[in-house]
Amino acid sequence: MRSRSPVLAAAAAALVFSALLIGPPPRASAAEQGDGGATLRQVGDDAQTRQLAFPGTPRDVRVETDADGYVVFGTPNCSGVGLYECRSAIASGSDASHSPVINTRNGYRISWPSSWREGETRHVGYLFSVARDWIAWWYSPNARVDLGQVTRPYAPRALTASVASKDDAARTARVTGTATPGASIRISGSPVATADQSGNWSYRLTGLSVGGNSRTFQQYVDGSYKDQETVSVTIVDPVQPDQITGDRGSATLERGKTTTVYSTYTPKRAFTTPSGRIEFTAPAGTTFAPGQDSQRGEYRSGSSWYSFGGNSLVHGSRSSDGHTYSFDLGQRNWDVAKDQKFRFGLRVETPVDVGSTSGTMTGRLSGSFTGGTFDTTATTDTTVADQPLTARVDRVDAATRTATIAGTAPGLATRVTLTWDRDGMATSRTVQPSGGTWTCDVDGLTTGVNQVEVEAFAGQASVGRTSVEVPVDAPTFDGSPSFADDVTERATVSGHGVPGAHVVLRDGVTEVGSATVAPDGTWSVRLTAPDRGGVWSLKATQTVAGQPPQVIDVPVDYGQAVRITSPGNGFIISPVFPEVRISGMAAPGAVVRLAEQGVAGSDLGSVTAGTDGRWAVSTPALPIRDQVIEATATGRGANTTRSTVSLSGS
Repeated sequence: MRSRSPVLAAAAAALVFSALLIGPPPRASAAEQGDGGATLRQVGDDAQTRQLAFPGTPRDVRVETDADGYVVFGTPNCSGVGLYECRSAIASGSDASHSPVINTRNGYRISWPSSWREGETRHVGYLFSVARDWIAWWYSPNARVDLGQVTRPYAPRALTASVASKDDAARTARVTGTATPGASIRISGSPVATADQSGNWSYRLTGLSVGGNSRTFQQYVDGSYKDQETVSVTIVDPVQPDQITGDRGSATLERGKTTTVYSTYTPKRAFTTPSGRIEFTAPAGTTFAPGQDSQRGEYRSGSSWYSFGGNSLVHGSRSSDGHTYSFDLGQRNWDVAKDQKFRFGLRVETPVDVGSTSGTMTGRLSGSFTGGTFDTTATTDTTVADQPLTARVDRVDAATRTATIAGTAPGLATRVTLTWDRDGMATSRTVQPSGGTWTCDVDGLTTGVNQVEVEAFAGQASVGRTSVEVPVDAPTFDGSPSFADDVTERATVSGHGVPGAHVVLRDGVTEVGSATVAPDGTWSVRLTAPDRGGVWSLKATQTVAGQPPQVIDVPVDYGQAVRITSPGNGFIISPVFPEVRISGMAAPGAVVRLAEQGVAGSDLGSVTAGTDGRWAVSTPALPIRDQVIEATATGRGANTTRSTVSLSGS
């Protein structure tokens, strides 16, 4: 058998060879058998009976692998006087008769078949010694060495490593990468991870410090260092909220003009590139000018303001009514230091007829930057430079239901119009302001609160609106009695009221007098006195067109009625002639007259009651018979009362 080049086994990489017989093989004796006592392989019975070369079990057998294939090492073991050559053969079993003769002394390489996957393990067969004498190649089926299981290694891959995520608060980071499958991933020689069958690996770094952190990962394959990769992790302080504060400022607006109004902010920490949004709201009655879709903004250095190097606000969006303007924060390096103020100015349009002279522009700023978040609102109080329209009540006349209203007007106002209900009907009156002030009289007001609307105009444009309440008290209405010095004169009830009003005096439901209030606001009624003394309780009612009636009490005190308290029975003897003395009580100052009741022309005397109301009359002695004496008192306001007493004859 001649030697030939090794061939790649298609299935298990087990090599077999064929023995090329040069001549008929000799028959071997028992002493000529190889290792294990098995008979050497031979060909026919007619072959030679003597074998000169004998194969034995190979020595120093091993298998080594690499990325390209595996290498079989082994020293063949042969003997015999007729030994020409000693080599090796590989077979999958005990039959090596079809295996080629190979040289394994320095290693015989077999490339990986395409069907043998990386990481797959297979049995690669047995190694035989093959001896050649001058006739043929010989091997012993039992003189073999098992080559064992062989695993195809993974192809070497370069190590990669990157930071997949980090936790600033926990000061940790997760590093992931790729390497040779099964490789040991180490840090400073200590294993931290193993690449899986796909070559992927991950590791969680802990104990990192705030700031930059570097870690070097190493790849070891089969215990040998291959390569390394360094990653950097920057740990920042945990995110802190409210890292920007909105400031409060002020601005003055001008009617009919455009004014730049600023929103100012102060950061609590330095920052570079923020992300977020800002929304501005215009003062009441004003709008933002269009065309402000990007803003540079300004930062303060010392006492001066400087523009940012680029647009700090971008993608501006103005609402349809012009009352709001929204922006994205520009993704650029702002480079703002801690406590360094920055601001944005928007152009605000103030119409000439703005109704409110004071308002507020706001700018809500929200978002985040490295290590901080913010959601704050800057407030700028605005004032319209022109003086406002005002109205006040200077005078109210409850009797005439009139009032004078005055106030200030914007300097550009050409007229002021007042609107109110006049005697229940809406009416208006226009006046021209002078020197920024105006005044106007209103009439036909009702008792209670009257609402008066005031509006100022510049030409046809309204430049201000306000209103004022005019309280009108109920008209003055009073009354009281008066008496003349002459008690025989009737009493008079007089008082104050609304000119032209009708006043009626009543005793219960009975009318006892009436009058019309004079233009000077006074009224009076002369009363016919009742035939009784004491207080006469009257009620006075005033009626005015368009007003509810007013009713007051008017007590008229006529004093006490006349009384006879001491008729003085019997005669009173005087030096001249006998007399009778009759006394009693009456209203102070009343004139008391005595008469015999039922006797025409009877006059028994008269007297005026004293200040204490006492009176007494002495009269000549009366005829001796039964009599009725009547006392008649005429008191205040011609009030007349009577009292009688019976006298028995004696």
